[in-house]
Amino acid sequence: MTIDFEVNATGIDVSTSGYRDHVNLEVRGVELSDLISEIEGKALFQEIDLYDYIDWAEAAGHTDDILDRLDADEVIEWLRRKGHLEAES
Repeated sequence: MTIDFEVNATGIDVSTSGYRDHVNLEVRGVELSDLISEIEGKALFQEIDLYDYIDWAEAAGHTDDILDRLDADEVIEWLRRKGHLEAES
């Protein structure tokens, strides 16, 4: 994936990465909100609460797809929040 964007920074360091055709790039002093606004529509997804995401999947009929990808503890916690399981004593 290639993303072109412009940001103002106070400093940039470029170094070799140890892999052919790759470099490390460190950018300092970038306003995070500026960076996010530059790439938001291209490749960045907004943070979403896991339980809201599961609720959305349930409403859309995709619960099985989502729950298969989650850790068992996350599924158990979601089931407790929805009232499907009793809270631990």
